[in-house]
Amino acid sequence: MDEDTPPSTPAQPEDSPPPTRPTPPRRRPGPLEPETVERLLALRREERSTREIAQRLQLGRKVVRRILQEAGLTEVPTDRSRPPRPATASKLDPFRLAIEERVAKDLTTERILRELRELGYTGGRSILGRLVRQLRAATRPAKQRAWRRFETPPGEEIQVDWSPYTVELGGRAVRVVAFAALLCWSRKLHVRFYLDERTATLLQALDAAYADFGGAARRVVVDNMRTAVLVRHGSDGRPIWNPRFLAFVEAWGVTPRACKVRDPNRKGKDERTFWYLETSFVRGSVWASLDELNERVREWLDQVANVRVHGTTRRVPDEAWREERPLLLAPPALRPIAYDEEPRQVGDDAVISVRGTAYTVPAALAGLTVVVRLHADRFEVLDPRTSEVALGRAYVPDAEKGRLVIDPAHLAPFPARRSPRRPRAEDELLRRFPSLGPLVDGLRRRFSALAHVHLGRLARLAERYGDAAFLAAATRVQELGRHDATDVEHLLERQHPLPPEHEPIPPAGAAARALAALGDVDPGSLDDYAELDRADGVAAQPGPEADEATGAEVTADDDEGSAGEVGHGA
Repeated sequence: MDEDTPPSTPAQPEDSPPPTRPTPPRRRPGPLEPETVERLLALRREERSTREIAQRLQLGRKVVRRILQEAGLTEVPTDRSRPPRPATASKLDPFRLAIEERVAKDLTTERILRELRELGYTGGRSILGRLVRQLRAATRPAKQRAWRRFETPPGEEIQVDWSPYTVELGGRAVRVVAFAALLCWSRKLHVRFYLDERTATLLQALDAAYADFGGAARRVVVDNMRTAVLVRHGSDGRPIWNPRFLAFVEAWGVTPRACKVRDPNRKGKDERTFWYLETSFVRGSVWASLDELNERVREWLDQVANVRVHGTTRRVPDEAWREERPLLLAPPALRPIAYDEEPRQVGDDAVISVRGTAYTVPAALAGLTVVVRLHADRFEVLDPRTSEVALGRAYVPDAEKGRLVIDPAHLAPFPARRSPRRPRAEDELLRRFPSLGPLVDGLRRRFSALAHVHLGRLARLAERYGDAAFLAAATRVQELGRHDATDVEHLLERQHPLPPEHEPIPPAGAAARALAALGDVDPGSLDDYAELDRADGVAAQPGPEADEATGAEVTADDDEGSAGEVGHGA
């Protein structure tokens, strides 16, 4: 064999697979050529993306990013030549102002979404939630809280509490308190607003909650409200219960439990309820009255709170409550008393005072001592003779407190008082001169009981001076705001003087009757007393020119008319 001939390769069978070559080990790329680096940087200055540069130069994107980082060109230059990308319109844009107003009121995203859908919003909750978080990020920093969670079995526990609110009722700011009861397993909620937190109100609120739930849980958890816990006793802080509260819950077969002092997390489910109530219902709302407030919160419970998917249980509270209801305690056969009873004295006018307001009661109770049942929103008056409810009604609104509340049916048995009859002189004057009504009313207000004297004087002035002259003078006095018959008479005397033979207008009323009586008395004469002047049994004889009244003789030379000597005779 020739040395230049390569050795022959042994033949392979036709059906054998081709031989595989071993994969060479992957090596770290070495430094790039200066020309490649320069071209890479030039493309970056043309605002080319990392992906585009890697495709053009057949390089990996990591290599391109490493070169750009070393050259300090990782950021895109600010002076871009290409136009910015146009912003797309958002479904939130027409509702931006409405969203900002509700975020300022600190409403929840859920409630904002519910109200926006009523305004026509068709977008989703995610984009709304992002915008709400952006708007409130600067005003409400995040709070860090942590506690141990626990759950209770169905039918085991109810948590109750009060929370005060200042709401607008009928255009006025009114303080109300919300009573909330929560079934801990199903998370079904009961809420009702009241005006106070008295013991009777607490018992009635708890009774209403049990009726709403269809029964009571085996344990009721309260905080240290004075209407339930009078005081803590001993080193372990054992609660001393309010006797009325304890008797009420024991009648239901319920065991009370009080939270430890400064331990709100034990009743955290109910505390969270008030936050949800405030943000989802109370904030930003106004109502005409307390009754309307309770009607709206009932609708909110039935349409929102108890039909939503709960964030913790991931179930609808009403659906879970239907499973829990058979495990609740049934109402007792004899319902415990949940109201206050106080004695009241009914006045002779059939009026009784209840919480600072006077109410009429049936006339048959006038002068009796009755028992009044004071409920949270109404009161009842019992007839002491039959022990039956004689009157039951709601309390008046705050705006009407302190006023007398009259039911005409209560006063029907009392004899009606006849209204004072208008004097005949006034009727006659108004019939003849209807336009003088303001003058007549002014006379009655100014002179009260003596007004009839001036009215009679006006009637006599009209007879003496005539209707036309009298009406003109009286109208002028009425226009000047003067309400006096003397002013009318003086004006008539100046404008229409009468002849001298006319005598002055005689007085009327009691004055006229007194003068008439005096006119019937004999004026008498001085002759009746002549015997007092006799001397030696001879009466003195006055001279011919003696004065008729005094008997003094007037001398002829007394041109001044002065009295002379009185002649008595010798």
